Amino acid sequence: MLGDWLDRWLKEFVKPRLRPKTWKTYSSVVNADIKPSIGGVRLHQLQPKHFRAMEQWITKGDPDSVPPRNPKSSGTAGSAWRTLHKALDDAVKEGIIEYNPADRATPPRVRPATRSTLSAAQARALIDAETDPMWHLMWRLSFELGMRQGERLGLTVDEVQMIDGVCCIVVRQQLQEFSEDERDFPADMSVRYLEDSAYLVPPKTNSGYRVIPLPQSLAVELLAFIKARGNLRPDDLVFVGADGKHLRRQADEEPHFAKALSNAQIEGHYVPHSARHTAATAMMQLGLNSAVRKSIMGHASVSVTDTVYTHVSTADMLKATSEIAAMLSID
Repeated sequence: MLGDWLDRWLKEFVKPRLRPKTWKTYSSVVNADIKPSIGGVRLHQLQPKHFRAMEQWITKGDPDSVPPRNPKSSGTAGSAWRTLHKALDDAVKEGIIEYNPADRATPPRVRPATRSTLSAAQARALIDAETDPMWHLMWRLSFELGMRQGERLGLTVDEVQMIDGVCCIVVRQQLQEFSEDERDFPADMSVRYLEDSAYLVPPKTNSGYRVIPLPQSLAVELLAFIKARGNLRPDDLVFVGADGKHLRRQADEEPHFAKALSNAQIEGHYVPHSARHTAATAMMQLGLNSAVRKSIMGHASVSVTDTVYTHVSTADMLKATSEIAAMLSID
């Protein structure tokens, strides 16, 4: 049965190879959406109609069931389809089935999520209104470089380096918090425990490892901040709370971002990740080529042409980040 294979797949294929949060996500999709809808079908009998049935089961819901099952989004259906496709790929590799039946089915049409983006003027107002030196730097790293939340919270002193005479951030880790049932890390995954539930872990993909040149004024501000903190060790976090511990996403950064929005009199629903969308939009508006944009942002979706034939130099990226700073009227 499909359900039996999915249980084995999670245990033998997913858990040993992927980080705990990813395993937990796959497990949730399998147990909440795939198995209840079509888990009783035999693997070799899977047909396109079963994939359609799974999509209908997810998106239509069932108000008459006990308890009532609410309809879910097309994005959830798409996630279930992709997860099942991966599981069936591994079934083919194991010789359990001859081909992946998902290849003969049509994926759900997923409606793209609306992403909130601030304008350049709003980003400038938010940064200008911030009086705390640490959070001022945080917002600059967010809006000018498009750094992910975990990358900023997990930034260590030794990630700030001079390369070819240019101050750069060498991104090689991110801060994440793991509950007790999420700490069964793969054997080949390099992790560093900080305190409480916080760990420094590698980026999810190879594209997450990258070098980001800093615009001049941002470099000066960041280096001065590190110097003012005193005798820091190379592996110390650059940004910490008043208690000397790591900053937390929900308890620290998110309320400070909300306060920054209020101080700048910016209305609307924005979260710290909105700054990354804003940076990506600014790069598009500036006409920066895709290889430069993806090198700065650490996006995984780099085309074959960009990957094989295009070399993005430090000078190219410095020019790009300086143009973003100028667009925000910071440099």
